Amino acid sequence: VVTAAAWLLLTAGSAAAQQPDTAAITPAMVDAGRAIFHGKGTCFACHGMKLEGTQIAPTLIKTVWKDAKGGDLKAIHYVATHGVPGTLMVPFPGGITPAEAVSVASYIWSVNNRKVKP
Repeated sequence: VVTAAAWLLLTAGSAAAQQPDTAAITPAMVDAGRAIFHGKGTCFACHGMKLEGTQIAPTLIKTVWKDAKGGDLKAIHYVATHGVPGTLMVPFPGGITPAEAVSVASYIWSVNNRKVKP
């Protein structure tokens, strides 16, 4: 079970401007994030089953990031929790919890940086 404490673990020892500790991302967090992305969060409906993007939302595969500038974990998490004004991307899509947002961000980051399957 992933909790909001997971985000604290990811950011432990880092200043606000620094990046979260991606070494703290566990396989369980990635698996939970995948399940939420393809389920409760309904992320797949706009971003595609393999994060490839659609006509209504950008790809989440390593590229020039449209909204999560740089594609780092902190930026991905920010978009998941704050949304993108003027788009269909809402904060906490599908009613996900803050802890679930950590898992989704960890999943998306891991697909791009650890070659985890989408």
